[in-house]
Amino acid sequence: NPIVAAWINPLNASVNATWPGWTRLVLTAEQGQFGYGLLNMGPYLLVWALPSVLLFAVFLGAYKASGIVERINVALHPLMRPLGLSGRDMVRVVMGFGCNVPAVISTRACSGCSRGPAISAIAFGAACSYQLPATLAVLNAAAVSTGGSAVLLSIGFLSYLLVTTLVYLRLTAPKVASSPLNILMNSRRPFMQWPTPDALWCEASGILKQFFLQAMPIFVLICVLASVLARCGVLDFCSSVLGPVAAIFNLTADSALPVVLACVRKDGIFLFAAENGLAFPMTTVQVLTGVYLAGVLLPCLVAALAIAREASWGATGILLLRQALFAVGFTLILAWGGTLLL
Repeated sequence: NPIVAAWINPLNASVNATWPGWTRLVLTAEQGQFGYGLLNMGPYLLVWALPSVLLFAVFLGAYKASGIVERINVALHPLMRPLGLSGRDMVRVVMGFGCNVPAVISTRACSGCSRGPAISAIAFGAACSYQLPATLAVLNAAAVSTGGSAVLLSIGFLSYLLVTTLVYLRLTAPKVASSPLNILMNSRRPFMQWPTPDALWCEASGILKQFFLQAMPIFVLICVLASVLARCGVLDFCSSVLGPVAAIFNLTADSALPVVLACVRKDGIFLFAAENGLAFPMTTVQVLTGVYLAGVLLPCLVAALAIAREASWGATGILLLRQALFAVGFTLILAWGGTLLL
């Protein structure tokens, strides 16, 4: 956002020029084209994520207070059951498009058998307000560079993300969660009413409190961790090691760095389109492959820590390994199957 950058860049320059080294590590931590500190990441979290979280909070609050959400739950339950989800879980997955952390925390209200699939759906297919704008920006830059259509590229990406998420859930959902005997309680059509301001605020404020009181502390911790990893050269080392691996996905070695950074924070996908255009030559299929792999290989560190807090570390490790394996398989299909179709 140029307006925010105009306010933040002079402050970053002052910190880098005059402040002690340990404060620069926490506040800016600039490495190459990317900054990992609180001043680099924090303002953009508020610019990108907060409006989406606020919008989702208001809409979900209105849906819940009016009774619409219960009608949606009843209508979607037969479709969601084969995926290991209930109709109510879809609302929580949709919350992940604002921020994955409150969505993961909201799964506390899921049934015991559907909470795992709900968390998996959020981590894999709910493109948060960092990931989705970054992805669409890269696809738009690719369309300008290749002379294609940004709309068609975006629809193609979102369609593939939806299909692969559904397949992932169908193959990984426990049998007890996808059983036809898993019937939604209170399945009759619920009463509907106009939401009152007090009821709307009561519903929406809970989501906002989760964002500020639970997601933000984790975000600050990730800023510090990412700064240390960048300063120690761990991220650059990972990208250099994974550079040759990118060829397996029909990608150039330069594609490794955005993928690695996206595992830390999802707007690392922007590096595919650095300097107001594609950072390095890529075909349409390579762009789709790169942003898809960066988006679904792993959830960002903030979301991963939130999952670990809600589940055990062992269960989180299994979930991340399983997601990475499926992401690799789906990416290979897109990378090499797409070259035959496009």
